[in-house]
Amino acid sequence: MIEAPLGPCLVVAGAGAGKTETMAGRVVWLIANRYVTPDQVLGLTFTRKAAQQLMIRVRKRLARLAGAAVVDRIDPAGELRMLLRTVEPEISTYHAYAGRLLGDYGMLLPVEPSVRLVSETERWQIGYDVVTGWDGALEIDKNPANLTEAVLGLSGALADHLVTPDQLEADDDELERLIGLLPPGPRQKAAPNAALLKAAEIQEQRRVLIPLVRAVAAEMRAREVLDFGSQMGLAAQLAIANPDVAGHERARFGAVLLDEYQDTGHAQRMLLKSLFGGESGAAAVTAVGDPIQSIYGWRGASAANLPRFATDFPQPDGAPAPGANCSPAGAIRRARSTSPMPSRRTCAAAASPCPSCRRGRKRRRATCGSPCTPR
Repeated sequence: MIEAPLGPCLVVAGAGAGKTETMAGRVVWLIANRYVTPDQVLGLTFTRKAAQQLMIRVRKRLARLAGAAVVDRIDPAGELRMLLRTVEPEISTYHAYAGRLLGDYGMLLPVEPSVRLVSETERWQIGYDVVTGWDGALEIDKNPANLTEAVLGLSGALADHLVTPDQLEADDDELERLIGLLPPGPRQKAAPNAALLKAAEIQEQRRVLIPLVRAVAAEMRAREVLDFGSQMGLAAQLAIANPDVAGHERARFGAVLLDEYQDTGHAQRMLLKSLFGGESGAAAVTAVGDPIQSIYGWRGASAANLPRFATDFPQPDGAPAPGANCSPAGAIRRARSTSPMPSRRTCAAAASPCPSCRRGRKRRRATCGSPCTPR
């Protein structure tokens, strides 16, 4: 993977497989072979700690490269050594990168340059102020604190999925219409089944919250603040609606590393796809992830973004991006597809992990489970 040809590539690797070290090695290989300069590398991950760890590893590897004798042979003029000592890759979190995009190009939406990011505590306080100050009718049985949580949860879900309140209302109307028109199935009563009625009920509960969602959004605009969900959603909208932004970012970065890709949500996926996807995307987009480690599903993240990578970031000829499955499950699948299953006559020493069998001792079938162990 470190020396893979330029182009998009997906690597699925389990915990402890060396994903961070592999990404650092990929950066060094691209720079050493003059495919990109250090400042043309973009690395994105989820937490500041992970970004710091990746930056430390990259710095160490680049410093080692700058002091290596091979640099004199591949770059007699000394330009590469100078670059290694003076410029660095841009490595940050996904949200920090979204914030930088809004800072550079936000006026195209428009988003004021003075807008600031609020903490979860301040966001909750804004929502609570809106809820307690609401003087309109509400057909909902919740106390102010629980109602605030529900409103902010719906607001965040809409931002994560790039859905507006107007679209949610339209979808609710369409769902209600379709349920009313749906004919009953075999041996079914005239009324819709319980699952459909439950879905309609949940959608109606969401619709009741829409006026408060709009009010919270208006209050945040008035205070010139953004939460994390709105920041990512606006950055995605910016990239989707303005191809020139993608052109600038592609010209700036020749290599893009996407860490923990299984934890990206829809808004993050659309942001990255719009900026670096398509046949004219960045020269080298590498994503690493492990679906088993997906931990942010509660906030809209989807491990399904891993298989979608192949079509979101196709090769220059339009073919799907290649992928490497280095996870334990993938290794098992590869072994099963390439190795014959052992015969029932396979000796116990070879087929069973039981230490006694490997030493040739006789064991009962119920103890060691080997199909050919003598009784």
